[in-house]
Amino acid sequence: MLIRLIAATGMRRGEAAALRWSDISFESREVIVDESVIGAQGTLIVKSPKTSGSLRTVAIDEETVRVLEGLRGSQLAVAENCGFALDGDAFVFSYSPDGLAPPHPDSISHRFKRIAKQAGVAPDIHLHSLRHFQATVIDPFVSEGQKQARLGWSTSHMARHYTNPISDEDKKAAD
Repeated sequence: MLIRLIAATGMRRGEAAALRWSDISFESREVIVDESVIGAQGTLIVKSPKTSGSLRTVAIDEETVRVLEGLRGSQLAVAENCGFALDGDAFVFSYSPDGLAPPHPDSISHRFKRIAKQAGVAPDIHLHSLRHFQATVIDPFVSEGQKQARLGWSTSHMARHYTNPISDEDKKAAD
């Protein structure tokens, strides 16, 4: 689910790690990105995202909402079985049954690397590549300003760094 969310939104790994249930609106299909997790001296710090432009609300697709709802149900059941109540401030991708501890961003990258290897994905594809994927996929559909807002870039010139052009012929091949 975490990999799906990063691919579907272009979130940074620290932003996904900091996602709380209170940041998700299932009804309006939106996710608020307002925190990030970083590892520092053997501990985790939850802080504001990379730049002020990184504070944003991102739309999510219906299937991602459905899968998130399923994850929420599973986490509620685990919390209840362990004698905890899962509140809105719980982290979406927490490994603890009470949801109070965010995952470490490095563990997310390591997990992605293992999954990618098992799936036969090229070794030069990294978790951050999903951010580039999102930028490339939305390029024909949204303005550069909207892409800047969606991906939390401080300047629109980042679009040229993240976006790989896809030719019309390649699009036809994909179809």
